[in-house]
Amino acid sequence: MMRIVTAAPTTKAFTRKSEGDVIELNDGRLLLAYMEFSGDGSDIAPTRIVAQESGDGGQTWHGHRVITDTAPGDVNVYSPNLIRATDGGILLVFMRQKSAVPLCITEHVWKSTDEGRTFLPFAEFAAGMDYSLCNAVIKRLASGRLLLPVSPVDKPGDTPYNHIVCGAVLFSDDDGRTWNEAANRLFLPMRGVMEPHVEETRDGRVLMVMRNQLGSLFLSESADDGMSWSTPQTSALQTPESCPALTRIPNTGDLLMIWNNSSYDPACSHFGIRTPLTASVSRDEGRTWGPPRDIETDPARAFSNPGCRFTKAGMAVVNYWTCEYLPNHCMQDVIDLRVALIETDWFYGR
Repeated sequence: MMRIVTAAPTTKAFTRKSEGDVIELNDGRLLLAYMEFSGDGSDIAPTRIVAQESGDGGQTWHGHRVITDTAPGDVNVYSPNLIRATDGGILLVFMRQKSAVPLCITEHVWKSTDEGRTFLPFAEFAAGMDYSLCNAVIKRLASGRLLLPVSPVDKPGDTPYNHIVCGAVLFSDDDGRTWNEAANRLFLPMRGVMEPHVEETRDGRVLMVMRNQLGSLFLSESADDGMSWSTPQTSALQTPESCPALTRIPNTGDLLMIWNNSSYDPACSHFGIRTPLTASVSRDEGRTWGPPRDIETDPARAFSNPGCRFTKAGMAVVNYWTCEYLPNHCMQDVIDLRVALIETDWFYGR
């Protein structure tokens, strides 16, 4: 079974609502944190991070509230990530962009001790650095270590949209209080390694998938809890330049990839269209991927930046943004946030 709802439709005041993360609260409610963009809705428009809740498994959302706004003088606030703290609280990790050219970012951790009703500053790290962060990427390993994949600048550009970036991983062994960068960075041709996601496998490795401009999803792996990473290799899963999501299905332990399974087209904006939005399961720790299943298929719309979390009951809550394509296949900055509620059996075609 799968059901898709629009959790946050666009409005005149906030023309773009996108890039979110979800966490299940102790009483079974869902908390969704995401971004609202004012102005022209572009990546460098003013933003705020807001929250809504659902008491019916994600079918309806309510209780809209602002968690934090763009600070005076900053470009915006970006990329919410939610995860449980070891003491039962909820950590919210995000970045404040001070400048787009040159890229200047500070990462923040806020913490809630009241099940997401309020968040207070907990830690600040990598001040004035260039660690670009994606939504819904923070993961906790079996060891307790937190991993936060990021995309620092490799070669600066002269606009906010042409920096060449690489892949890196920040880690915390004290539950988000302090962070360090792992040993090696990852590089790919053209625009580089963008929006990486990580997940731990059953055999103790950590797998990373990354957005790129090469026509397929590329993977890297770590055998030492994210401290060092292999050279990225193609997965053979075709894709345009768009953000994938990688997670593990709790009920089975299999890996789950969610991405845009469309043809590579260098003549198209972002090297192809961001539709369909597709899921595939790997039963062998990411070495091969099973039959694709489409979550969204509308050829007139883009579906992007998926984030996937599972509830205790085994329901996947996949949030992603969507917009209509213009006639030239450029994407509009009038963007809704959707949530797909998917039972585990659906991913296996059952």
